[in-house]
Amino acid sequence: MASWELLVWYCKPVANRVSAKELDTTFGAYTPCAIDSLVICLSYSVLCGLCFYRIWLIEDPKAEKYRLRTNYYNYILGLFAAYCTAEPIFRLLMDISFFDLEGETGVAPFEMASLVIEALCWCSMLIMISLEVKIYVQKFRWYVRFGVIYVLIAECVVLSFILPVSDKATRLPFYMCVGTFICKVLFGILLLFHVPTLDPFPGYVMLEPESNGNGEYEALPGEEQVCPERHANLFSRIYFGWMTSLMRQGYQKPITEKDVWKLDAWDQTETLINKFQKCWIEESEKKNPWLLRALNNSLGARFWLGGLFKIFNDLSQFVGPVILNHLLQSMQHGDPVWIGCAYTFSIFVGVLLGVVTEPQYFQNVMRTGFRLKSTLVAAIFRKSLGLTHEARKSFPTGKITNIITTDVNTIQQICQQLHNLWSAPFRITLSMILLYQQLGIASLLGLLLLILMIPVQTVVSSKMKQLTKEGLQRTDRRVGLMNEILAAMETLKCYAWEKSFQNRVQGLRDDELLRFRRAQLLAAFNSFLLNSMPVVVTLVSFGTFTLLGGDLTPARAFTSLSLFQVLRYPLNMLPNLLSQRGLWH
Repeated sequence: MASWELLVWYCKPVANRVSAKELDTTFGAYTPCAIDSLVICLSYSVLCGLCFYRIWLIEDPKAEKYRLRTNYYNYILGLFAAYCTAEPIFRLLMDISFFDLEGETGVAPFEMASLVIEALCWCSMLIMISLEVKIYVQKFRWYVRFGVIYVLIAECVVLSFILPVSDKATRLPFYMCVGTFICKVLFGILLLFHVPTLDPFPGYVMLEPESNGNGEYEALPGEEQVCPERHANLFSRIYFGWMTSLMRQGYQKPITEKDVWKLDAWDQTETLINKFQKCWIEESEKKNPWLLRALNNSLGARFWLGGLFKIFNDLSQFVGPVILNHLLQSMQHGDPVWIGCAYTFSIFVGVLLGVVTEPQYFQNVMRTGFRLKSTLVAAIFRKSLGLTHEARKSFPTGKITNIITTDVNTIQQICQQLHNLWSAPFRITLSMILLYQQLGIASLLGLLLLILMIPVQTVVSSKMKQLTKEGLQRTDRRVGLMNEILAAMETLKCYAWEKSFQNRVQGLRDDELLRFRRAQLLAAFNSFLLNSMPVVVTLVSFGTFTLLGGDLTPARAFTSLSLFQVLRYPLNMLPNLLSQRGLWH
């Protein structure tokens, strides 16, 4: 009861307001409180946080500093920001409410909270613009601009709430609302399309790579050229801001090896092999040593971190279809605009979650794959140096070379795609469950088509495995023959056997390429089947649902299409995973 009284005090609902009587709203008298708390406060809080972070970047001594060539544009932005700062303070002092159209109750507590947040946000914007007049930093500026767009969308929701009852509103609040909205729109347009002309900051020396112009390789410089990822802050790691300088340099001129950062210690082969050797020594002391366990102990942290990002990325793929269903149903039922805006914002949050987690997933698993390759190549090379004469009979040079060039690359690819072994079935299963809720028994026919593809996949994968294995055997024989030829080149030249051995090598090469070509043709056929399956399943499911007398509403149709689109990626990944089964052996 106390919490309900607190809610009534905070929202100050008045049932006989014009907004409650004239507008068809779900929350009735609580609608102004819901709009102001969920839309206005949230949007201004996001923009306020972005402004504070950019102010911190401007004061950061490590940031690349510039100076505006002209400050007139910032002065205009400052005037708009000063007005937007003074307007909520004036409303707060004069007790002017945009939601109290009749002027009876004044500013409610919920509107006081939003006015304080709004004033604080525009004050931080004004401080940021003032600091940019003296020191300008390019980092994070576009995020602030997108935050302003987010605020303008929220202001449009408020304006759409007020305009339908403008004829019964008090003049001063209505004119102030429209005038402030126009001011904020002008501010947003000026900020969004303004590209400032920058000059180097006095006293700040930009680090430029040296160029000798003779094309010779030069050693990379010291600490200033070390990859900045390790020391990047959280936001920079999330949106890969630490790569901005290299990308900008690549836009201006072609990047050479002298422009690339020095490899950090955690990615150097020496560091990786030393860590692996310690883990392998510990593993060798166990009763049943396992190479995979030693690799997991030395390199597994980033791999499993990538799996965590993969979970969030997979879940984010279903936010859009589920919320889209509710959004379309809301439109069919004629719900208020702000409910549609809330659903749209939820879809935006889901897409944002996917956009943030997917690059982090690929960053972690790809880096783990490259680290795994460096570790295995170094370990194989170190092991090959200690082979005895008897051991070299079982591991000739050609076989060792083939292991390094082929098998290690295969293990790297498996490491980078291993999470798809659980991700693809998870996404397919969840998609089919949601499709069954939309299309009923018709979706099971599409699932039947997917199940019928399993025998075809099994036959094709088995044949690919056989052809790939035969091709690798020919590769071993060809590499071994080439090593023998190079070792006995004097004898071969003495007896003029060049043509004969050339034909033998060419015959082995043709036989090898024939196997690999057939395996790739089967892989292409496999990919064609899997890429066409989403379209076939869509047509069959919709056709069956219609023939069974189902009502194919826009909400059901577009939601199902979105779910079929989610199915496309795991079904595209399955042929790659199944085709590599022949390489896992």
